[in-house]
Amino acid sequence: MLFGCTSSDDDDEQLPDTPEPAIPGKPDYPRGPFDRTVLVYISGENNLNSYIPTELSEMRKGSRGIGNSALVVYVDNCSQQSLPYVLWIKEGETVDSMTLEEDPISSSPETMKYIMNYTSTYYPANEYGLVLWGHNSGWVKEDSVATVSSGKANVQAKRRGYGVDNGQNRQSATGKWMNISTLSQVLRQWHHLRFIMADCCQFQCIESAYELKDVTDYIIGSPAEVPGEGAPYDTVMKGLFEQSGTFYKTIADKYFEQISKSTDSLRTPLSVIYTKALPQLAKATNTVLHTFLPLPDNAYPDMNRLIYYRGNINNTQESLMYDMNDFILKYTMKKEQSTAADTTAYLEWKRAFDQTVIYKKNAKTGWLTNRQIRNTVFSYLSDERYGGVSMFVPQEREGTWYEPYTKSGSGNITIDFEGYNAEIKGTSWYGAAGLAEFGW
Repeated sequence: MLFGCTSSDDDDEQLPDTPEPAIPGKPDYPRGPFDRTVLVYISGENNLNSYIPTELSEMRKGSRGIGNSALVVYVDNCSQQSLPYVLWIKEGETVDSMTLEEDPISSSPETMKYIMNYTSTYYPANEYGLVLWGHNSGWVKEDSVATVSSGKANVQAKRRGYGVDNGQNRQSATGKWMNISTLSQVLRQWHHLRFIMADCCQFQCIESAYELKDVTDYIIGSPAEVPGEGAPYDTVMKGLFEQSGTFYKTIADKYFEQISKSTDSLRTPLSVIYTKALPQLAKATNTVLHTFLPLPDNAYPDMNRLIYYRGNINNTQESLMYDMNDFILKYTMKKEQSTAADTTAYLEWKRAFDQTVIYKKNAKTGWLTNRQIRNTVFSYLSDERYGGVSMFVPQEREGTWYEPYTKSGSGNITIDFEGYNAEIKGTSWYGAAGLAEFGW
C-alpha cells in the first residue's frame, strides 16, 4: 500500500544537507511565559526531506510580528552530518537552538514526549498549539518493513498512521510510524492543546478525530492527500498565533490559497473539527444509520461516492476513505430527488455534523487522491455533498485490503494485515457510534 503525502523524490536520491548551525550565547532558561507556544514537529527522515529548507525559510518569514508567542520547531531530516535539533524562531531569525545527542526515531512515543516536555519547559505558555508535519495514513494501520540502523537484518514492524522515520537517514518512506491511538496517549501526557494542525495527508478522518477529542479543542487538516510542499508557512503563521476565537479560519484560508505547481492547480480540501462536539455526532450518526441499515439482502452500501484515499493507486476497489456527509446524504435523501435532501433524519444528523465540522474549504477544481478526482466528476463536488471529513464504510471486496492479507517477500519480510473491515473495530469511533449494531 502507498501511504502518505505526494512527493516526487526518488527514495534513494540524496539531496544536499543543510544543517542548522548552533546559536551561541543562549539566554537564560526558561523564557516566557508566552501567550501561545506552537511546536512544529517535523518528522522528515523520509522522502519529504527536500522540502524542509523551504519550510524553515517560510517559517522565518511568517514569524515576524507574532508578538509574545514562541515558535518552536523540531527538525529530523535525512542529514548524515548533523543530528536532529530544536529551533526557537523569532522575528525572522533563529535565536536559539538545541541539538540532540543522538538520532532517535521521531515516530516513537519517547522521542515525541521528550521534545514536547523540552518545549513546555523552556518555552512555557498560557496555551499550546501543535503542527504535525510529515506523512500520514489516517486511522489505518498496516504491517510493513522497518529498516533500522542497528545493522541487523530487516525485521517486521508496524507501519503506523503518522510520521515515518526510516532510521537510516535515507529519502525513503519505509520505516516506523506512530498510530493515532498512540499519538493520543502521548498528547494526554502533555498540555491540553488549543489546536492541532495536520500538515500531512488524510488526517481529517472522523476515526482519528475521535481518538484525539480529549487532547485538543480544534483539529485543522485535510481528508485527502496534501502536496509535498505542504502549508505556506509564511502566510499560515499568522493564524497559528492569532488570539481571536476564529483563528482556525485564518489557518484554513491561507493554507487553501496555496496551489501546487506540479498538480495542475488541484487544491487541498480542508476542514476544522471542534472536538467537544464529537460525542454528540457519534450519537447522531448511530441514530441516522438506523434509518436505512440494514440494506435489502444485508448488502454493503454502494460507495461510488466522494473519496479521499485509495490504498492501491491501481485498484478502484481499494478506495476506503469516503466523504462522511456525502455518504449519509445519499442514503437519507428522498429517492425521487436527485440533488436536495429534506428528510428529517438527515437534517437532524446534519445539525450535529455542522456543530462538529465548523469550517471547511471545498476544493471544487479537484484534489489529488491518487489522481481519482481529477478532470472528472467535478459536478460532484457541490457544497451540499462535500463535508470535508472522511469516514470508513465496510465493503465486501475479496482480493483487496478489505480482507485479511498475507504476503511473503525478500529478506524474510512478511506483510500480515487483518484488513480494513477488521481494523476499524479497534478504533474508539467504532464503539462510540455503535457500528457493531449494523454488522460492521
